[in-house]
Amino acid sequence: MRRFRRSPPRRPLDAVELAEAAALGDLVAVVCVLTRLFPIGPLGTVIAAFPAAVLSARRPGRAGPIGVLVAVVVAFLVGGVGPAGAAATAASLGWLLGVGTRRGWSTVRTALTGVVALALPTSALGLALLAVFAEYRELVLDQLRTSWSGLARLLRGGLPEFVAAGDRAVRAITDYWWISIPAMAVVGTLIGVTVAALVLARPLRAVQRMLPADLAGRLPTRRGADPVAPLPLHLRDVVLPSGPPVDLDLDAGTFAVVTGPNGAGKSTLGRVVAGRPPVDGTAERPGDAGLGVVSGTGMVFQRPDSQVLGVRAADDLRWGLPPGDPVPVEELLARVGLDGAGDRETATLSGGELQRLAVAALLARRPAVVVSDESTAMLDPEGRAEVTDLLRSLTKTEGVAVLHITHHDPGAADVTVALPGPALPPASAPGSWGPPRPPAGGALRLRGVDVVHDAGTPWRRPVLHDVDLRIPAGRTVLVTGPNGAGKTSLAWLLAGLATPARGTATLDGAPLRNGRDGALLAVQHARPALLRPTVGEEVEDAAGVGPRTADTTLAALGLDPAVYRDRPVDELSGGEQRRVLLAGLLGAGPRVLVLDEPLAGLDADAATAVREALRAARAAGTTLVIVTHDTAPVADLADAVLRVEDGVVHGPAGWVSSSASEGPERRARGALGAVRTLPGPSPLHRAWAGTKIAALAALAGALFLDPTWPTLAAATAVLLVGAVAARLPRGAVPRPPRWLLLWLPAIILSTISARPPLLDVLGTELSIGGLERVVLFLATTLVSLLGAALLVATTPLGAFPPLLERVVRVGRRLRVPLRTPATGIALGLRLVPLLLAEGRTAWLLLGQRRPVGRATVPAREQVRQGVRTAMLACAMAARRAAETGEAITARGGLGAIAGPDQRPGRRDLVLLLAVAAILAVGLAF
Repeated sequence: MRRFRRSPPRRPLDAVELAEAAALGDLVAVVCVLTRLFPIGPLGTVIAAFPAAVLSARRPGRAGPIGVLVAVVVAFLVGGVGPAGAAATAASLGWLLGVGTRRGWSTVRTALTGVVALALPTSALGLALLAVFAEYRELVLDQLRTSWSGLARLLRGGLPEFVAAGDRAVRAITDYWWISIPAMAVVGTLIGVTVAALVLARPLRAVQRMLPADLAGRLPTRRGADPVAPLPLHLRDVVLPSGPPVDLDLDAGTFAVVTGPNGAGKSTLGRVVAGRPPVDGTAERPGDAGLGVVSGTGMVFQRPDSQVLGVRAADDLRWGLPPGDPVPVEELLARVGLDGAGDRETATLSGGELQRLAVAALLARRPAVVVSDESTAMLDPEGRAEVTDLLRSLTKTEGVAVLHITHHDPGAADVTVALPGPALPPASAPGSWGPPRPPAGGALRLRGVDVVHDAGTPWRRPVLHDVDLRIPAGRTVLVTGPNGAGKTSLAWLLAGLATPARGTATLDGAPLRNGRDGALLAVQHARPALLRPTVGEEVEDAAGVGPRTADTTLAALGLDPAVYRDRPVDELSGGEQRRVLLAGLLGAGPRVLVLDEPLAGLDADAATAVREALRAARAAGTTLVIVTHDTAPVADLADAVLRVEDGVVHGPAGWVSSSASEGPERRARGALGAVRTLPGPSPLHRAWAGTKIAALAALAGALFLDPTWPTLAAATAVLLVGAVAARLPRGAVPRPPRWLLLWLPAIILSTISARPPLLDVLGTELSIGGLERVVLFLATTLVSLLGAALLVATTPLGAFPPLLERVVRVGRRLRVPLRTPATGIALGLRLVPLLLAEGRTAWLLLGQRRPVGRATVPAREQVRQGVRTAMLACAMAARRAAETGEAITARGGLGAIAGPDQRPGRRDLVLLLAVAAILAVGLAF
């Protein structure tokens, strides 16, 4: 008797896998939304499938299905019904391709599996829906009949046999739709999977080198039954990446500071305190460190936006805690200086506010130990002092032990651990290196400039106004000012990466351009700007130089080429990544180099190397613009200091003038490309998200059930009432999508078809019946899309995680486990704005690497650049997911994702009754 081995139970997704499913699912959704605005046909589906293929090729098990779910839901919430359907198709295709790649299937086997796993199930579902919605089925089939009738009328004179065969084929397809639809689905799947597998095979192999190493396990997870008791802690002979073994004693109320150069092992020490077993040495504590657990250990990381997991501030405080645990949201926010910020979406918070929110999330867990891993490195001096004082106060008010890792002087400390740096060969001596001499010139001039984000839209936000600035060639300017004043916007403008809403920006009298022969930008967060997998490849590609020059430039910045040339970029510390970024830009020898906080996160030796390199670039003739909160370290380089405050640039006479902006404000290009939540309150804004989703489902259901002009009129009336209730301003109405142009041939063919009634116009018979059917079908589709757009425009993303939490509770009562998929969707909503911002940055910085003098890019190079961009986007999403996964682990794993959902009220009942009444009238006629 044959015995079957029982398959092992599926393990749950770890934090990094879940975050990666959310991030790459987001990419599928974003591509599907964009391809609805810029239709590129089947190629759009192949491009959108690539992130899902990367995910399922890299992650076995349930990561692929979670990614598909995230893609569909996010695409619906951001773009509506059409993008959601496209995301379902693309993500499912990518999932299949990734599985085939991981398992080593042939293209034939992958295509045949697609027929069984995709084509047949979707065909069965489609047939069931078409059987139920018979009127809509006939409307769809009429489009085929009338379009073919018009085409046959054009061809009948010259190709009668072809027309006769076509008539028979169309009649067979429409009469036997229950056979033709599955047949076309099978053929389409075979062709689509085969083409996608061939197109994506090489990129799927190439992208592996760009993806980050798996960070699972870098932080400890609680698995044993030991009680949570992290204090007192005694570290003995703990070995770090460099220097002698370390001893450390930490007890309640202790404020300990860890300093040391980049690469000394500060973060490694912080992770040992958080519970990770040391490689060598001992860590003695009474119980488990309890990372992320109530009364255990909490962590605050360097990048503010990477550790915040909630879409709203109030939800972030609850994220990961056991569902239902009481959290005093307003009290905690007030303690960290964020009074009244509970309903603010975390994507709108500044870096300092995000760090204070991260501390508030720690306080919600009442930790015994807090590890601050460079949490103040990216803040201005005022924000740095505020967060440091807040951490220090915890030792006195809460009795918490704090381990604060920093490059800066934090003031008084109970314990100080100064780690020595790694023993590296000496870098180039000061003054021994010089960058390529840039072309003559480099004079920047701004005249009457206004910078306005989303100009000409309801989201319009003025940033800078009446800027009149002159920077002579070869000079160095420091730009300073408080957070949110407009310094970064000015940097992007001077680097040629932003367009003023009014006024002109010129370089040597010509329009300011970005590139190696114009202006280059070094962004504050280096990682998204590093576009190659290893250090040597990155510097060579960014500078456009060979290996020898790249090595020389690295050495000038204190990075020994023999040690760093072949190192993966993801293995570098933040300070090392910043120097690699600067090496690539300085090696290009640009006329203008704009640097945003170039010394942030650097130790003393690294900062000295960067200053000397900038001095050499200035001596070679490069114009330098340095944005910094701390002018003292680079004061000796400066010819002038500009201060940006409240959108106004102040500076010395001759550099800054007084000039009012003139002329009309230029409308932001692509500002209405995707639907966003409208600013300001309205009755529809205040309605429960579930009510609006139900109304949208009722509208779509009515149109499917009875796609006639009365029902369409009723659905249009529902949209008009919704637009009035939303107080929809004129500037918020989305432009007609370009894919409408694809319907022009169908409209023409239907108009010249033979479908009665016919109308004689100037001797030509036109089909009023055919035109009526195609317009009805198109209008039905548009009304469904506009309904989804209205949902998105009046429902902030922060309203959906509480709804998901409600769904999880319902699932628990029904014994349906929904925690993991709901968490994946919530993470997808949180990561969307971050990935869009990083993607835009990477796309623009990729353009900085265009070869000098190339005005146009050949078609083949455009294709290569498109493929490279897709791989970069996946690599960035995977890196962001790795950081998010660490943040989830630091919260103790999965738990609540939001607070209590809004309760439906009388307003919601009235809204649903009104929608039902209007649609009922339409269905009755």
